[in-house]
Formats: sequence, C-alpha cells, structure tokens
Amino acid sequence: MSDGWETARRRDAGNDWLVVRLAAPGVLHHVVLDTSWFVGNAPGAARLSDPETGAELLPRTALRPDTEHRFRLRATGPVRLARLDIYPGGGLARLRLAGEVDPASRDEVAGRWLGLLPPAVAAAADRLKFFS
Repeated sequence: MSDGWETARRRDAGNDWLVVRLAAPGVLHHVVLDTSWFVGNAPGAARLSDPETGAELLPRTALRPDTEHRFRLRATGPVRLARLDIYPGGGLARLRLAGEVDPASRDEVAGRWLGLLPPAVAAAADRLKFFS
C-alpha cells in the first residue's frame, strides 16, 4: 500500500511480522503503532521483541483501528533489532521506535556522522553536544 504496511488478512493460525534494524544500538523507551486510515483492516494486536535475545519489549497488546497507539516499553538493555508481530494481519501506517543511543556506541555513531560532513563543518562540530 502507498501509506504504510498492509498484509492480507490471514485465515490460518499464523501471523505476519517484520524486523527492523535500528540506526544505532540503543535502549528503547516507547513505541508508536499507528493504524490511522486502516479502519477495516487494522491488526487486532501487536507484540514487539528483540529477535537477537528473545526479550519481550511490548507484550501482545490489543490495537484499535484508525488510532495512533503510544506505549512505554520495558527497558531490557541495548537492542540492535526490533521484531514487530501483528495478529492476525492487517495494516499499519507507521512504526516509530524512540530511545537513547547506547553509551558504548556513541563514539562510533558520532564518528560515522562526522565522516559524512565536509571537513570544515566536521571540525567545527562539538561532539559533546551530540547526545545531550
């Protein structure tokens, strides 16, 4: 679909899922699961987990159609990947994950970002303000 992720409604016992890689390892604080514009084909529930460790970030939680849902997450430590399971299938307009970059990864992330800038701009950047 043009504005989101839409799956066919499942008729079996399975569910649809996706895995997203975060821009940097981090501790997730909350998630937005937006079913806006999906009135007749919104998923009935969703679950969020770390596929590398199996840690559950958001237990299976009921969703409503055409609604922007905001949930606080169980902080389990830094994650690189997030797996979203939807039950039984349907459509999501947006998945938004928010948190903080893992302190152990901050130098790498800052270096990667500075490497994309013109040298004069990178030299003028204050690295101490990147994550404040």
